[in-house]
Amino acid sequence: MAKDRKNIILQSLASMLEEKNLSKVTTALLAKKSGITEAALYRHFPSKRSIYAELFSFCDNAIFQKCNELKKSDISTNEKIKNIFVFFVIFIEKNKGFARLLSREALSSGEQNVSEDVNQFYERLELVIRQILKEDSDNLISQAGLSAQVIVTVLEGSIGRYIRSKFKDSPSTYVDNLWQLTSICIFKN
Repeated sequence: MAKDRKNIILQSLASMLEEKNLSKVTTALLAKKSGITEAALYRHFPSKRSIYAELFSFCDNAIFQKCNELKKSDISTNEKIKNIFVFFVIFIEKNKGFARLLSREALSSGEQNVSEDVNQFYERLELVIRQILKEDSDNLISQAGLSAQVIVTVLEGSIGRYIRSKFKDSPSTYVDNLWQLTSICIFKN
């Protein structure tokens, strides 16, 4: 039962972060959305910061599980990176609340530790992409590190653009074109 309530709270927070007119998420609003009292909310999480941290942890795990799966696959380096790129864009599109977390838009100064986790997330994503690119460094136009940086920058920009459009301009509609343009900057052929 406790795990169910925890999941309800996390789903409620993710849902609140998806709202077009994002207002400050308070524990009182979150408790109301979750259908529990504020006291019950604090029985499951010691602080609002810990709720954000656990929600971010779910996002982080989902993305890196897929990255690690692709890293171990027998497909070409270009296909591995393309699949990570496309997965990331579609994951964010389907989980708008995570878009707000990964852009740091949903975080206040009270969630500074989550903001630091987001920074580390992007550093780790860049590292995984760089490691994959190094497997085929002869096919890269530039260094693997710089190429990984370009890819992550494009992904971050896609999140920002999606949020600015108030979630109307779905990034999946242009993900193939965006990948094609990005891969021209990364791969020789």
